[in-house]
Amino acid sequence: MAKKIGADRRRSTTSLPGALGAELTDRRTKAGWSQQALAERLGYDVNYVGQIERAEKSPSLTTLISFATAFDTSLSEIFKAAEERLSPRRLMKRSLR
Repeated sequence: MAKKIGADRRRSTTSLPGALGAELTDRRTKAGWSQQALAERLGYDVNYVGQIERAEKSPSLTTLISFATAFDTSLSEIFKAAEERLSPRRLMKRSLR
C-alpha cells in the first residue's frame, strides 16, 4: 500500500533535526498556514522554511525563536516535542551515555 506524502507526521525519526523539522511542520499545519504564509509572517524565503522542515538546513537560534514566537510557544516546548519524536533506539543510546 502506497504511503500518502505527508502522512503520519508523528512518526519517529532518527535525528533531532529531522524530528525538529517534523514538529515545525505539524505546528504550521495545525495553525492552518502554508509554508508561504509562515515564511511571509517570519520574513523568510519560503524555500528556507521548507528546507528547515525537511532538515536540509540548520536554523540559527534566532530563526528558531522566530518560529516559536509565531507558534505562540516556547523554544523549549518545541525541542521537547521534537525529542519525543526520536526513535526509541536513539533515545536508548542517549540514556546509556
